[in-house]
Amino acid sequence: MVDRTNYETKEGIRTTGPVDGKQRIRSIDTLRGLALLGILLLNIIAFSGPLATYYDPSAGEGLVGLDLAVALFVDVWAEGAFRAIFSMLFGAGLLIFFAKPEVDAKAIKSLYFRRTWLLVGFGLFNSYILLWVGDILYAYGVTGLLLYFFRDLSAKRLALCSAVLFLFLGLIHTSSYFGTKALYIDYQAVIALPEIAEITEEQNQSLENWDFYLRSQLAAADQIAAEMEVRKQGYWENFVFTSQVNIIFQTVIFLFNSFWDAAAMMLLGMAFMKWNIFDASRNLSLYVKMVIFGFGIGLTVNSWEVIKYVSGGFDPFWAAAARPTYDIGRLGMAVGYIGVVMVICKLEILSRIRHALACVGQMALTNYLAQSVICNIIFLGFGFGLFGQLERLEIYYVVFGIWLFQLVFSTYWLQNYRFGPAEWLWRSLTYKKKQLLKIQSV
Repeated sequence: MVDRTNYETKEGIRTTGPVDGKQRIRSIDTLRGLALLGILLLNIIAFSGPLATYYDPSAGEGLVGLDLAVALFVDVWAEGAFRAIFSMLFGAGLLIFFAKPEVDAKAIKSLYFRRTWLLVGFGLFNSYILLWVGDILYAYGVTGLLLYFFRDLSAKRLALCSAVLFLFLGLIHTSSYFGTKALYIDYQAVIALPEIAEITEEQNQSLENWDFYLRSQLAAADQIAAEMEVRKQGYWENFVFTSQVNIIFQTVIFLFNSFWDAAAMMLLGMAFMKWNIFDASRNLSLYVKMVIFGFGIGLTVNSWEVIKYVSGGFDPFWAAAARPTYDIGRLGMAVGYIGVVMVICKLEILSRIRHALACVGQMALTNYLAQSVICNIIFLGFGFGLFGQLERLEIYYVVFGIWLFQLVFSTYWLQNYRFGPAEWLWRSLTYKKKQLLKIQSV
């Protein structure tokens, strides 16, 4: 969702303005396209069913058999990974935007802040008008306003800042885990007592504490049923429901989680950009190592988390136990996927797939918003009303259909137009000038 808004011409003169396709970094577009399609693997769960099913496979009627296997496969290979790549590329885009001559610093700063505030606006539009409860644009925009002040740091210092934030997140998750573990141990001690044993007031309090924790983590059957009913109704009813959820996500959850998550990944993306990792210009051996070590770490950590969670009967305690290692697993997977894309770009293989993904990535804002529109039409009550009606495997038929549509549509669109519709609007508002959209025939 970033663009090269400055570039150096053959004459050595730098210009200010949106770039055309010839000046884009195609490896970044390709990677962004993969990330954009990949995040739908997780988002489709919340688009198509109750929010509780996103976090808990046992929620509602629960998943079994092939549906459970599909859910766990997606959890290992995709959970958080593509969102991490998306965040990293946003950080990289900040540096691309600011690669301007020093004399233009004031103008560039003004353009950047206007552009970033507009992204916040797109996020609010996606959240409250397009009814998406998992929007990331708002978080990216607000976080991006602060990352402006980090743009001149060296790659090592950016990576260090990112590591500090990851450590901070890890400490929060670890603290949460040990708090949960204390409650769990006390609870297990009480239920292990013989039935004839008399329970003390302190032991009864342990039972109540664990029950309160469970109710805070698990959606009750009546809550799930109420959400199902609302989502099958009209636009207004869905607006009221999603607005309540989004207000919580964009305040409390943003302050205590989303901001730090986005900032850590964006700073790392800025470091990767300064290390020239994203333009496929580094040695092939580096990218191969990223694939091997990234997937090696990511698959190991993610598989361990899933195995413990499943073997624990989807108990919230085991979900809490996975939180301290969550970022390690998803960052490993993200690095692995980045390595794969850079290897493909460097070897110049799979040209048709690369081109199609690059087109999706070049129109990332349009395609991201389009996913909300398409899924609303398919699942909500004012559309086809399939909310909660499809099995977990079946929702991925929808995902594959959306992927195919966006790959074909993006490729066709960019044969005739310079930008996607949303990108054109974003640029026009950023530069306060209507941008040329149609490709002019020579």
